[in-house]
Amino acid sequence: MPVPSPASTAPSTAARRFQLHEIVGRGGFGTVWRASLHDVGGFSRQVALKLMHYEGPAAEEVARRMRDEARLLGRIRHRAVVGVHSLFRHSTSGTGGWGVVMEYIDGIDLSTAIQRDRPSLPVLLEIVEEVAGALHAAHNLTPPGEEAPLRLVHRDVKPGNVRITRQGEVKLLDFGVANADLKGREAAVHQGVIMGSSRYLAPERHRGEDTHQGDVYALGILMANTLTGKRFPDPPRAAADHAAFLGNLLETVGHALAEDDAPEVRAAERGVRMLLLEMLAFESHDRPDARSVEQRCRRLRSGLPTPWLRDWAEATVPRLAAEAARNAQAEAVKAAAQAPAGAEVAARPQQAPGDWLEALGEAPDAPKRAGSGRVKFALIGGVGGFLVGVGLCALALGALTLSALPH
Repeated sequence: MPVPSPASTAPSTAARRFQLHEIVGRGGFGTVWRASLHDVGGFSRQVALKLMHYEGPAAEEVARRMRDEARLLGRIRHRAVVGVHSLFRHSTSGTGGWGVVMEYIDGIDLSTAIQRDRPSLPVLLEIVEEVAGALHAAHNLTPPGEEAPLRLVHRDVKPGNVRITRQGEVKLLDFGVANADLKGREAAVHQGVIMGSSRYLAPERHRGEDTHQGDVYALGILMANTLTGKRFPDPPRAAADHAAFLGNLLETVGHALAEDDAPEVRAAERGVRMLLLEMLAFESHDRPDARSVEQRCRRLRSGLPTPWLRDWAEATVPRLAAEAARNAQAEAVKAAAQAPAGAEVAARPQQAPGDWLEALGEAPDAPKRAGSGRVKFALIGGVGGFLVGVGLCALALGALTLSALPH
């Protein structure tokens, strides 16, 4: 690792600076750090800092997409959407790279919970309710200062992209392949690209149709995954095959609910199965919207016993987060031991824990030439490598890699 320069290792009189603490994500084009933001008047806070330091042939395209997505998330106002505070330029290279200041989320993802301490039905319904509310806000609500809704479609709703904090807050992450109406976009729009994780793709997604109800379908699969602890096969594209798939899924969910001793849970089985039946309808127009899902989850859980999400999270998340950190550290040690001698780590950061980083300047307004329209935030074709979804910042502490491919 390069020896940090004096300017990067000590605070200065600059109004805004960051102290880096530890890497929480890494990819081919950048690194995500847990950091402390220090500003005028002694203000400071914990943030997630994503630093782009890629200088290859696609660097400008990567930077455009990174800025587009940050601007998009900066417009969404919902408690269950990961927050983006600002864009800035940083000095990790001679030319300077781009950085995104994001909300730091201390917790675990839902996939970890499913594997290690599966949430009960009341807890799950509250999680789904929060995610559905975020999807509704992103698609239907007009952001402050805007003239119309963003009509955002997430396109990659899955357990790994849902984060639960120690206090029971729920955050929807990784908008890296989102589709939205965004004025002033910089990056080019690529049509006909199917993005997302195959196990959560609604049938119409294979025909290139990206709809709000496609996100509802993925949320239904997430719900079934969590209820049963099982990963279901890819949803079929043909109607007849899909009917058999849905029948098997609902039967598995019924068996899982029947194992619960609480009479209230058994009494709720029919309502849960009916909700899933509608969320996973083959035709998108037969599915409810996210707002309806949110309301129905609230009604279903009103008659169920505790614990609620916050109680479960306070008792469970700290333990699972510590286990995840230990496991990630062990995997990193193992990978380092198995690496060939002299092998280089992709996207090696130019900073070290404890370094100070100064903002060179704020992000400029988007170029006038960009116009408006639906923009899809995905690195495709020859770009590859590091998926620039800002939600990726919120991986479990100790995780050392970020995947550019859905899983």
